[in-house]
Amino acid sequence: MKDVSSLMQTQLKADCIDFLNTVADVAELNQVSVYVVGGFVRNLLLNIQNLDIDLVVEGDGISFANKLAEKIDARTKSHEKFRTATLMLQDRTKVDVATARTESYSRPAVLPDIEPSNIKQDLARRDFTINSMAIKLSGKGIFFLIDLFEGEIDLKNGLIRVLHDQSFVDDPCRIFRAIRFEQRFEFIIEDQTQHFIRSAVKINLIDQLSRDRFIKEIKILLNEVAPIKCVDRMRELSLFDTIVPEILKEDFHWAIMKNIEGALALADKIPMPKKPEAWFVYFHAMLMVKNGEVFEGMMKRLNLAKNIDMRLHSAQKCFIEAMSDLKEEKELKPSEVYDIFSKQSPEVVILILAACPNNRVKKYVELYFTKYFASAKINLNGDDLIEMGMVPDSSFNDIFKALRDARINGHVTSRDEEVSLVESQFLK
Repeated sequence: MKDVSSLMQTQLKADCIDFLNTVADVAELNQVSVYVVGGFVRNLLLNIQNLDIDLVVEGDGISFANKLAEKIDARTKSHEKFRTATLMLQDRTKVDVATARTESYSRPAVLPDIEPSNIKQDLARRDFTINSMAIKLSGKGIFFLIDLFEGEIDLKNGLIRVLHDQSFVDDPCRIFRAIRFEQRFEFIIEDQTQHFIRSAVKINLIDQLSRDRFIKEIKILLNEVAPIKCVDRMRELSLFDTIVPEILKEDFHWAIMKNIEGALALADKIPMPKKPEAWFVYFHAMLMVKNGEVFEGMMKRLNLAKNIDMRLHSAQKCFIEAMSDLKEEKELKPSEVYDIFSKQSPEVVILILAACPNNRVKKYVELYFTKYFASAKINLNGDDLIEMGMVPDSSFNDIFKALRDARINGHVTSRDEEVSLVESQFLK
């Protein structure tokens, strides 16, 4: 085993070291063995700032979390089924505390059955060698690295390697994680692990994942710093062949996808009331096909959660309508620009910018959010129209639109001018 105490002292922030020392004190007082595991250890060895701390306890993880919470005045949330707890610190940092366990899978792609175990078996159940290391925080050998699967060597060699040949059969989610870690750290999925991925894809294991687990992994993957590289790697490993093979037959959405990063950067400089969810923009772009029947077929086969399915359908419809409105090169009135972009979610705005990377559309987007959006506010309301002698009916919608258009186009600038417009156009 390797002593990493000096490495921790030089790389970790003081508050992190203080927390780990407190963990060690509570573990010693309660005579249990506690370890910090997974991504924390990997990032420490890579000299990457550690933000997420995962603890494993040989014993009762929930009980230890509660005792630790008392010591540091934190709150806990327990998950009895998995014998885990989440510790919520005063600075809103979250620490996961788990009971050391072993796992077994009744069939592929389902959540595992678990049994309490020891640290060796707990590390043996993990996804990749680089995530299967631990640092002991109590007793003999405190602050020593436990590396049973040569994870440190794979870190040095830049390799993503599974621990056994059934890894992706047990949990196909690990395929997405392998791609994430490979692209994030600029590593390589080693040859045997690539073979296991292709075998799992070939027998359609990804499609056996629950839709919730599938979309969770997609969301995390597309929130990476370099999502395009992740998507390209998914294509190389044939993940789309069994999920949505239709998207491989068209090229226009791949061109859009490569412009999304620039569109998101532009959005950061524009005062949008709500910022777009980057992962959803990329996900929609992945599924964007021109043929409506093909799109519906993909949606039916994906069988996504209702809220995601509705968002995709709405975004697809709005995108198609906006592209039709923008296709003519004529100059649009401010009110016409407002009519187009007021219907769009932030994500669709990004897709429009990515699909039309020209100054004309960029100008319209900037004008909408910096000028037209705010100028569309009118003073008159339904009560005002009734006082003017009008009977409430569907014509009110036409009146409000006429007032809003006049405001946006600069034809009226005050309440009195709004009244005059209504009298001249609708009270003749």
